[in-house]
Amino acid sequence: MDSRRRTVAELVAARWGDHRPGLWFEGRVLTHHETASGAAARAALLTDLLPGAGSHIGLLLDNTPEYPLWLSAAALARTAVAGVNPTRRGPELARDILHTECRLLITEPARLPLLSGLDLPGVRLLVTGTEEYDTLLAPYAGAEPDASRALPEDRLLLYFTSGSTGAPKAALCSQGRLAAAGHSLADQFRLGADGVHYICMPMFHGNAVIADWAPALASGAGVALRRRFSASGFLADVRAYGATYFTYVGRAIQYVLATEEREDDRDNPLRLGFGTEAGAVDAADFERRFGVRLVEGYGSSEGGAAIQ
Repeated sequence: MDSRRRTVAELVAARWGDHRPGLWFEGRVLTHHETASGAAARAALLTDLLPGAGSHIGLLLDNTPEYPLWLSAAALARTAVAGVNPTRRGPELARDILHTECRLLITEPARLPLLSGLDLPGVRLLVTGTEEYDTLLAPYAGAEPDASRALPEDRLLLYFTSGSTGAPKAALCSQGRLAAAGHSLADQFRLGADGVHYICMPMFHGNAVIADWAPALASGAGVALRRRFSASGFLADVRAYGATYFTYVGRAIQYVLATEEREDDRDNPLRLGFGTEAGAVDAADFERRFGVRLVEGYGSSEGGAAIQ
């Protein structure tokens, strides 16, 4: 880890030339260099589509490689990302996209039905996993990441709060703040480049991006993506990817604990879990069963604290 890297763009560019495995997803493996290359290509496309710093894009995606690639691309292009919640529907979904002034919405074929019939004036749609998308990206394949123009104060994330007191509000996070959060968590939990961060919480929320992806980026660790959380697939994924760290919400811990207990549950590479609302009883049960300590934190979207 290099604490002099004060922007997410610098952290992304630092992975250029690193040929260790860096991203795992459904049998596919990308090196750190390949992820930096993919981010650079998307950043170059983004710069052509939305010239100038400060534009906003929306991501309506599952946890596929496109999510961290576009987050990284946005940092390089000095663009802000709104994580769009796919559990929202109709006018509420349209409101989230328009409220955050997204000029570009990146989604995938499985999410297109959510957009059917929505009035989204001024919003261009890119659909990943399509021939048109691949053709659009192809000319930028040779791009290299350039972090020289990014500033710590550049806005990077517009992540919606839970909306428990009204309509969800977009909490803002700058490049400097996200990079600092990544460094801080990596230092606090002694996360290193030899680790693998399992991202099973949805990346449209700060839990996964601020507390899982950012410290992986800061420490040089790899990330393993789960398209959508699965309690039954949790332990198998952890073992298959060699995952050492993950983030959670309390309900997810309850679902994992509800799976059938086995004598070899403690035979796993996990070292630590970090999240919210697990509860003392569930945290103790999880540590007894899996041999993994859970650390509670609060306010990942707004600014956060950890309780040891």
